[in-house]
Amino acid sequence: MATDVLGAEPRAPTPTQLRSFALLSLLYIATTAAVIPFASEPGPADPNIVVVYGIGILVADLCTAGLLGTLYLGSGRTALLLLTCAYLFGGLMAGAHMATFPGALYDRPLFGSHQTVAWLFLAWRLGAALLFLAAVTQAARRVPPQTSRLALRLFAGCLLTLSAVVVTCSLAAELLLEGLFGERFSALATQVQWVAVAVYVAALALIWRRRAFDDVLYLWLGLVLVASIADLTLSNLSGGRYTIGWHASRANFVVSACLLLAFLLGDLATEERRLTRPSKFAAYGGAVAVTLGAILLRWFLDPWLGTGLVFVTLYGAVAISVWFGGLGPAVLSMVLGYAIVNVRYISPDGGVSITGTEQHIALALFTLSCSLIIVLGEAMRRARDRYRVSEAALIDRARELQRADANKSRFLAVLSHELRNPLAPLRTGLWLLKMKNADAAVTETHDMMERQIAQMARLIDDLLDVSRIDRGKLELRPEVIALDAVLRTAVDTARPNIDAQGHELVVRAPSEPLHVEVDLVRLAQVVSNLLNNAAKFTPPNGRVELKVEREDDKALIRVADNGVGIAPDRLEEVFEMFVQLDSSKPQAGGLGLGLTLARSIVRRHGGEIVARSDGPGKGAEFIVRLPLAQAAAAEKAESRAEETPAARRRVLVVDDNVDAAQTLAAYLRLLGHRVESAVDGEAALRIAEVLRPEVAFIDLNMPRMDGVEVARRLRVTSWGRSARLVALTGMGQQSDIARTRDAGFDEHLTKPADLERVSHLAAG
Repeated sequence: MATDVLGAEPRAPTPTQLRSFALLSLLYIATTAAVIPFASEPGPADPNIVVVYGIGILVADLCTAGLLGTLYLGSGRTALLLLTCAYLFGGLMAGAHMATFPGALYDRPLFGSHQTVAWLFLAWRLGAALLFLAAVTQAARRVPPQTSRLALRLFAGCLLTLSAVVVTCSLAAELLLEGLFGERFSALATQVQWVAVAVYVAALALIWRRRAFDDVLYLWLGLVLVASIADLTLSNLSGGRYTIGWHASRANFVVSACLLLAFLLGDLATEERRLTRPSKFAAYGGAVAVTLGAILLRWFLDPWLGTGLVFVTLYGAVAISVWFGGLGPAVLSMVLGYAIVNVRYISPDGGVSITGTEQHIALALFTLSCSLIIVLGEAMRRARDRYRVSEAALIDRARELQRADANKSRFLAVLSHELRNPLAPLRTGLWLLKMKNADAAVTETHDMMERQIAQMARLIDDLLDVSRIDRGKLELRPEVIALDAVLRTAVDTARPNIDAQGHELVVRAPSEPLHVEVDLVRLAQVVSNLLNNAAKFTPPNGRVELKVEREDDKALIRVADNGVGIAPDRLEEVFEMFVQLDSSKPQAGGLGLGLTLARSIVRRHGGEIVARSDGPGKGAEFIVRLPLAQAAAAEKAESRAEETPAARRRVLVVDDNVDAAQTLAAYLRLLGHRVESAVDGEAALRIAEVLRPEVAFIDLNMPRMDGVEVARRLRVTSWGRSARLVALTGMGQQSDIARTRDAGFDEHLTKPADLERVSHLAAG
């Protein structure tokens, strides 16, 4: 068995495992509650029952201890070492219990007196409970980094456990206190059992408190604790040996001993992780333990079933054995179960024998039934294992994709930062030229260049939103604007492609402005995409028409061409992702995402987009419908944008990009501010001591001393506490914004920043 399953990092349980835990816990509680009213009634009085449940517990506990020890060597988890010791202690104490129980292996106790068995039983249950509690306390403990001495620690733990068993047996043999009065526990012994119950309850509560159920190991351990609480409760309420409660308690004890073993063998093994030698041994041991548990349950039912239905409990044992061990353990369970049942219920001479037609038919039917269970169970087990293999492969693939996505995000963050840096001085330089030159033609060119820089800046922002685009969560920044602004930006973007094909572009707009509440850049992206598609799928020297009109309370944007057209039955298909209607044509190209993204953006604005065409060779038309907005809101927004702050302040600009620092400083000086600039953190602090800035624009990524450290040092000065610190950087992720906020910045602007926003911040 692979040891990485319960390795250094806890493994979360699946929803199925959580449901199984809840169902089995409720089953234990219901069964215990159902037995309690009859707990003191007499049952079969046969000391051989002790041998059956004792061997079952011994085999199950030792096999579980072996698997847990193997897992500890592969992981180093202290909890696994403690659980190994707990199960080793339980297995050894089961052997001591059988050796001292009168009439089980020997007529008299192998050592000690008739009181020894009681105190050994109590020490067994209380010692195991304390070890379980110790294992639970290690639920949140991290694995030690050094694992070279794990084998030595495991050996020492097993040796200490063996020594504890020897000491316990010696003390129990010499103890003179009364633990039994006839077939009943003494009051003191009963109190000790209740103490053990309290320890199990404390361990279960600790698992709940520490949320350790998020680890599948502790989920199953919690079920073991529930079973132990149930069997000890029945043992205390039984009224003595060989009562209904006593039998139910011992059957429950065997089941609880097999629970973690079944989990380790059945829940962790897959078809790719073939059982190793220790695991195979444990699988066969588990089959023996489960079979003995089934025999014990049938023995318990003797008062009601007599000698009828002797195989009834064995079918479940065979099914469990094939589920966690496969074919071999299931066959062993079938053969062993039949042999014991034959000796106990069928053979008249106390040995295995088959006489008469009735017994031969019963054997044949039992074999046939078990064979069907084994065949079907093995098929289900293999299907389960194949599912787990595919699930593990899928999880590994998902982790690889997560790593690739993280690498992509880091790359895009760096790329966007590097692309924003040169845009910042370009935008600021354009404003400087515009402020110094009032020529109408030059101003128009400046406006066009400013729109394109804004478009590029927003597209760079999208580099950080690729994952949100994939999930349909593209961020929009709506504002009430006139459609004329959208058309100008879209035409500026698509004009080179249209002119390259020699097309005639006709733009028609109503005399009255139409206002919509949209994200300017996103809607311009939609219209420019439609114009580019029209240019691409129209033969050279064609005609492309862009028309805006009003239809009731809607604004319509029409893009029509006289190009290749679309078949009527494929008009809806063009909006699907990665669709290219005829990739063999020379006009085809791209990824087939443009119209998909266009429809997504339009729908996010509460509109719709449709395609129309009379067929191939007859051109196509795309119509965008958007709800109209009130013009007053747009005019109010425009009037606010035209406001110019009048305040004049002392401003510090810090940026290791010399062009960015100088152009921003020049722009702020034209606004009337007293401005100083620095290209590194040390120089900024020296200048700040003299300037005492009221506002500081600080780049984050600078050599030697970054902007965060500059901000922290400014904040500790008497004059810097009241200064407005603005992070002006190419980094715009949420983690970057949180980092600047923690460092004491008042604002976070990404490059190239909106200069009107910069003006307002500089003016306070």
